[in-house]
Amino acid sequence: MAAVTVTSLPHTEAEAKTLTELQNEREELAQETAEAKEKLAEAQQKQADVEAEIEAMDSVLNAAQQEVDSAQADLDDVTARLEESEAALEEATAKREQQFTTFASRMKFFYENSQISYLEILLGSESFSDMIRRIQYIDDIMSYDNNMLNELTETQNEIQKRTEEIAEEKEQAEYLLGVAQDTMDSLDAIVAEKEALIASYAQDEEKYNQLIALNEKASQEAEQMINQIIAAQSNTSSTTVYTGGQLNWPVPSVAASSSSLSSGFTVRDKPIGTGTEKHTGYDIPASYGAAVVAAEAGTVIYSEWISGYGNTIMIDHGGGLVTLYGHNSSLTVSVGDTVSRGQQVAKIGSTGNSTGNHCHFEVRLNGTAVSPESYLGVGNISY
Repeated sequence: MAAVTVTSLPHTEAEAKTLTELQNEREELAQETAEAKEKLAEAQQKQADVEAEIEAMDSVLNAAQQEVDSAQADLDDVTARLEESEAALEEATAKREQQFTTFASRMKFFYENSQISYLEILLGSESFSDMIRRIQYIDDIMSYDNNMLNELTETQNEIQKRTEEIAEEKEQAEYLLGVAQDTMDSLDAIVAEKEALIASYAQDEEKYNQLIALNEKASQEAEQMINQIIAAQSNTSSTTVYTGGQLNWPVPSVAASSSSLSSGFTVRDKPIGTGTEKHTGYDIPASYGAAVVAAEAGTVIYSEWISGYGNTIMIDHGGGLVTLYGHNSSLTVSVGDTVSRGQQVAKIGSTGNSTGNHCHFEVRLNGTAVSPESYLGVGNISY
């Protein structure tokens, strides 16, 4: 970011400077201020753009948060189901192991006591059919135990399979949650970066506001010094004292009319650059080289270049009244010359900050620019 220098004007230094130097410094300050205002506008626009981007991202952030919340809910659900399935598996495994132990114990008992058992069955049977029934009963018990074990084993296997499937679901849910959270983190990082940009632009805005304020203060000090010099020159150089009355129209080649003006004493858009400015006089377009004449008799107190105004004439008419004629192609009188009302003092041109051939005419009373309307009898215009 380009640094802009603020020119300070201590009174002791300003008083030692020439009118030209002060005018040039004031023009430089005005240029610096204009640049600072442009930078300020840029910073404000950038800040507004980033704020709009953040606002536009709100819906994206909300959607991303919903994705995170949904993924978390899915993970919570599958975790709960996995815990239930693991508990069921544990219970089924315990039942199977219990049944297996019972079955194994019964098998062992019958194996170890098979001769006695069958002898007891044989001796204890009341008939052959009763013996067959008793043997069948023992077989039924063994079959029941075996079927029960098989069913429990099958249930255990099914629960084991389901538990493994739910575990895979959990892994997938954890993965999706991780993806959603990464997306949310990335968006949060983008928002944090943009908020940092906003803070940076806000600092720039504050800096440019301070710079503009300092430059405007320095410009006011320069204007005060200019007014003091003009007043001092007026007090020592004027041979006449303006006591009132209508001034002479300064460009005799065009009619003394509002319709002859291209700009009035007003706030207008800058003809060069961007933004607005206070226009401190009347702009009177005319042909290149046409005569510019004194609005009233007086003494020439300035006859040279002023930054912005180009080739400039200032005439002191006494009584604190000074007229200014800017943007001339050439000057025909010098400082100290006494001029009469209507005498040529310059030729129309477009020097300085100008977009076409014209005379910039100002009336200054005790150093302050005032509307020429009442002095020339020509109505002001608002552009």
